[in-house]
Amino acid sequence: KPHLYWRMPISFGPFPGPRQTFEGKPRVATHSTFTTASVKFKTSRTVLQNLFPSSSFRFKSPGTVAYASVSQTTLNKMEWLGGSGYRHIGLYIHGVQYVQKDGTVLDGTFLPLLFESLTDPIVSGREELGMPKLYCSVDIWRRTNSYRVQTGWQGVQFGSLTLDGLKEADPSSSKGTIGGEDDDGIFAYKYIPKVGERGQADAEYATFVPHAEESKVVPSKVQRIFAADKASFEFDPHDWEALPTLHHVISRLAEIPIYEVVGGKVVEGVGVPDVSSARRIN
Repeated sequence: KPHLYWRMPISFGPFPGPRQTFEGKPRVATHSTFTTASVKFKTSRTVLQNLFPSSSFRFKSPGTVAYASVSQTTLNKMEWLGGSGYRHIGLYIHGVQYVQKDGTVLDGTFLPLLFESLTDPIVSGREELGMPKLYCSVDIWRRTNSYRVQTGWQGVQFGSLTLDGLKEADPSSSKGTIGGEDDDGIFAYKYIPKVGERGQADAEYATFVPHAEESKVVPSKVQRIFAADKASFEFDPHDWEALPTLHHVISRLAEIPIYEVVGGKVVEGVGVPDVSSARRIN
């Protein structure tokens, strides 16, 4: 079965996951649910630009400021996980362009980092999609008018996101896409090291997930949206002893200045695309 997704360990056959059953049949998560809490903010263009992995990435608009979001999603009723779910939280840099070798330009949102609370989507996402996924715990406290998120590793809490004064708003005001923006898609960057040759890559290239193609696989429908009166987030990098494998990541996140919080919201909906439209770009 050469046209199926194969992942290590290959001794046991093709690997079941979000995009295929063990027999190779496609999965359709039309009944899966999502809840996304996000905080969009204005920040330094220079600081964000330093997170671009190659010179092919650039900001669409000139100027010294840029926009980004910290966004946390809870997925549930996932058939490929036996009806259960997981949580993820990432940094989304908006207004980004990628210039291809032929000069054509793609517009989208760049995802430099995505934390997830479960190993299975991390492994499949890194290997099959080239997504920059890492593990962390994601704890949520949701009340009538507030939503709080805490992230951690081995008991060390390093991140928080808070939305207060939530009020229901018009659901048509949200795009319901990955990243929540009205752009063409999501950029990521795949890097796999070469065995036995330190510093060399087996694979290194940018990837793109076009929203238009994703919506054809499984359309996401926003059912409810709640706008926040007050929204905030913060990161605490601690030190190398507390976060021996993540300190270099969290310290970079903590350096991102928050010039202004543009808004915060919680979006609820149904239909979770499997990201099978992700493709390599040169």
